[in-house]
Amino acid sequence: MDIAPYALQLFSGLSRAMVLFLLSAGLSLIFGVMNILNFAHATLWLVSGYVTYSMFTFLSQQFGASPWMLLPSIVGAVALMSLLGFALERFLIRHTYARELPEQLLLTFALVLILGDAIKLIWGVENRRINLGVKPIEMMDTLVNPYQFVIIGAGVAVAVGLWYFLHRTRFGKIVRAAVFSRSMVSALGIPIPLIYSGVFALGVGLAAFAGGVFLPLLPMSLGVDHDIIVQCFAVVVIGGFGSMLGTFVASIIVGVVYSFSILFWPDGALAMIFLILIVVLIWRPWGLFGTELRY
Repeated sequence: MDIAPYALQLFSGLSRAMVLFLLSAGLSLIFGVMNILNFAHATLWLVSGYVTYSMFTFLSQQFGASPWMLLPSIVGAVALMSLLGFALERFLIRHTYARELPEQLLLTFALVLILGDAIKLIWGVENRRINLGVKPIEMMDTLVNPYQFVIIGAGVAVAVGLWYFLHRTRFGKIVRAAVFSRSMVSALGIPIPLIYSGVFALGVGLAAFAGGVFLPLLPMSLGVDHDIIVQCFAVVVIGGFGSMLGTFVASIIVGVVYSFSILFWPDGALAMIFLILIVVLIWRPWGLFGTELRY
């Protein structure tokens, strides 16, 4: 049996899973701490992709074309989008905490429309993609894009970094405590508004990092955020809102299942994800690694 097509789909699925994890981790963290369903999360990811493209183009013009220009471009985009996330929480999102869920969704959906029009005004409607000029390598009698291993490594590194941040740092422990009891954290004299701003900025920064690493793989285009936000919500529901381990495992499940579904049942690839979602919701409504208290 020729395993080359399956190996190719596996690598493709794992790289897609890591992009989903990087994007869904911020979404899960924001909801877990702030109880905000940020429908604009994927659109902020899309904006960060365009920002990364602009920075990469500028740096390549100034210092010469090189794949290494992607690193400072991603760092710059993450810093800029984190500041934007901090400002959005401070001046916009903060005013919705006492509002009902439909009002929160309307606000974040309005951001989707505003940011989408901003992309058209600044970058136009053309697709944007960074070509690193990386040549495919041969593995198991098939050609594999080596950049997929970079994405997989980046996703695993961020997962380990998030675990360390949440379990070994003071701010991370405060964030975890805020997930379960905001009133207790506030009673200890810790400023909850500052925690919220930091968490929202971190979530948007993770989305920006995902946009940067994704850009050399597939082009950024208007409307792609609408498709991927659905998969991100599926990931956080399957894994459990607020659970980074659950988000990581669910991203692998969704990414690999989606990739192999394209091979065997292209028309039902997205349906397979929601079949898994339905099974998990029936079996564990709070997700694979979520807690009943969070639900």
